[in-house]
Amino acid sequence: MENKEYITKTAICITIPKSIKWDDYKKEIDTVADWSQEMNFKVNNLPTKVKPGDRCYLCYDGNIIGWMTISSLGEKQFQCTTTGKDWEKGNYISRSGPFHKINPVPCKGFRGFKYITYKVKNK
Repeated sequence: MENKEYITKTAICITIPKSIKWDDYKKEIDTVADWSQEMNFKVNNLPTKVKPGDRCYLCYDGNIIGWMTISSLGEKQFQCTTTGKDWEKGNYISRSGPFHKINPVPCKGFRGFKYITYKVKNK
Protein backbone atom coordinates (compact mmCIF):
# COMPACT_ATOMS: atom_id res chain seq x y z
CA MET A 1 0.00 0.00 0.00
CA GLU A 2 1.37 3.43 -1.00
CA ASN A 3 2.18 5.95 1.74
CA LYS A 4 0.17 9.11 0.98
CA GLU A 5 1.42 11.01 4.03
CA TYR A 6 4.24 12.50 1.91
CA ILE A 7 4.37 13.60 -1.71
CA THR A 8 7.44 13.87 -3.94
CA LYS A 9 8.18 17.19 -5.63
CA THR A 10 10.73 18.21 -8.25
CA ALA A 11 13.25 21.00 -7.66
CA ILE A 12 16.55 22.14 -9.11
CA CYS A 13 19.95 22.42 -7.47
CA ILE A 14 22.77 24.80 -8.40
CA THR A 15 26.38 24.94 -7.18
CA ILE A 16 27.84 28.10 -5.68
CA PRO A 17 31.40 28.31 -7.09
CA LYS A 18 34.26 27.70 -4.64
CA SER A 19 35.69 31.09 -5.64
CA ILE A 20 32.79 32.79 -3.83
CA LYS A 21 33.15 33.19 -0.07
CA TRP A 22 30.04 32.19 1.88
CA ASP A 23 30.00 35.46 3.87
CA ASP A 24 29.84 37.45 0.62
CA TYR A 25 27.12 35.20 -0.81
CA LYS A 26 25.14 35.39 2.44
CA LYS A 27 25.06 39.20 2.10
CA GLU A 28 23.31 38.81 -1.26
CA ILE A 29 20.92 36.22 0.21
CA ASP A 30 20.06 38.63 3.04
CA THR A 31 19.45 41.43 0.51
CA VAL A 32 16.76 39.43 -1.35
CA ALA A 33 15.15 37.89 1.76
CA ASP A 34 12.30 40.43 1.72
CA TRP A 35 11.41 39.67 -1.95
CA SER A 36 12.38 43.22 -3.05
CA GLN A 37 15.25 42.00 -5.27
CA GLU A 38 16.40 38.85 -7.07
CA MET A 39 19.59 36.81 -7.20
CA ASN A 40 20.48 35.47 -10.64
CA PHE A 41 22.31 32.34 -11.75
CA LYS A 42 23.35 32.06 -15.40
CA VAL A 43 22.76 28.75 -17.22
CA ASN A 44 23.12 27.57 -20.81
CA ASN A 45 19.56 26.22 -20.93
CA LEU A 46 16.60 27.00 -18.72
CA PRO A 47 15.02 24.21 -16.68
CA THR A 48 11.69 22.98 -18.02
CA LYS A 49 10.49 20.82 -15.09
CA VAL A 50 10.21 23.68 -12.57
CA LYS A 51 8.50 27.08 -12.50
CA PRO A 52 8.47 30.23 -10.37
CA GLY A 53 7.40 29.30 -6.85
CA ASP A 54 9.34 26.01 -6.92
CA ARG A 55 12.50 25.36 -4.94
CA CYS A 56 16.11 25.94 -5.97
CA TYR A 57 18.55 24.13 -3.68
CA LEU A 58 22.10 25.41 -3.17
CA CYS A 59 25.18 23.20 -3.18
CA TYR A 60 28.16 24.81 -1.44
CA ASP A 61 31.49 23.29 -0.45
CA GLY A 62 30.38 19.71 -1.14
CA ASN A 63 26.93 19.86 0.48
CA ILE A 64 23.39 20.89 -0.33
CA ILE A 65 22.82 23.43 2.43
CA GLY A 66 19.37 24.90 1.82
CA TRP A 67 16.95 26.31 -0.70
CA MET A 68 15.39 29.49 -2.01
CA THR A 69 12.26 30.12 -4.06
CA ILE A 70 12.55 30.46 -7.83
CA SER A 71 11.16 33.91 -8.65
CA SER A 72 11.61 33.79 -12.43
CA LEU A 73 13.21 31.86 -15.27
CA GLY A 74 14.17 33.63 -18.47
CA GLU A 75 16.49 35.60 -20.67
CA LYS A 76 17.78 38.94 -19.40
CA GLN A 77 20.69 41.34 -19.20
CA PHE A 78 21.31 43.32 -16.01
CA GLN A 79 23.70 45.08 -13.66
CA CYS A 80 24.20 43.51 -10.22
CA THR A 81 23.04 45.94 -7.54
CA THR A 82 25.51 44.43 -5.02
CA THR A 83 28.72 44.28 -7.07
CA GLY A 84 27.93 46.69 -9.92
CA LYS A 85 28.98 44.01 -12.43
CA ASP A 86 27.28 44.11 -15.83
CA TRP A 87 25.92 40.67 -16.79
CA GLU A 88 25.53 39.86 -20.48
CA LYS A 89 22.29 38.74 -22.05
CA GLY A 90 21.61 35.11 -21.25
CA ASN A 91 19.40 32.55 -19.51
CA TYR A 92 19.04 33.09 -15.79
CA ILE A 93 17.44 31.26 -12.88
CA SER A 94 16.32 34.00 -10.49
CA ARG A 95 15.68 33.46 -6.80
CA SER A 96 14.16 35.65 -4.12
CA GLY A 97 12.80 35.45 -0.59
CA PRO A 98 14.32 33.89 2.52
CA PHE A 99 17.00 31.20 2.51
CA HIS A 100 15.76 27.96 4.10
CA LYS A 101 18.73 26.22 5.72
CA ILE A 102 18.66 22.41 5.89
CA ASN A 103 20.90 19.79 7.44
CA PRO A 104 23.79 19.37 4.95
CA VAL A 105 23.40 16.65 2.33
CA PRO A 106 26.63 15.53 0.59
CA CYS A 107 26.70 16.60 -3.06
CA LYS A 108 29.65 16.89 -5.40
CA GLY A 109 29.73 20.28 -7.13
CA PHE A 110 28.64 20.57 -10.77
CA ARG A 111 28.05 23.18 -13.47
CA GLY A 112 24.63 24.44 -14.45
CA PHE A 113 21.68 22.92 -12.64
CA LYS A 114 20.34 19.47 -11.96
CA TYR A 115 16.92 18.16 -11.06
CA ILE A 116 16.41 16.68 -7.61
CA THR A 117 13.37 15.48 -5.70
CA TYR A 118 12.27 16.05 -2.13
CA LYS A 119 9.34 14.95 0.00
CA VAL A 120 6.81 17.16 1.77
CA LYS A 121 3.87 16.31 4.00
CA ASN A 122 0.67 15.87 2.06
CA LYS A 123 -1.93 18.38 3.27
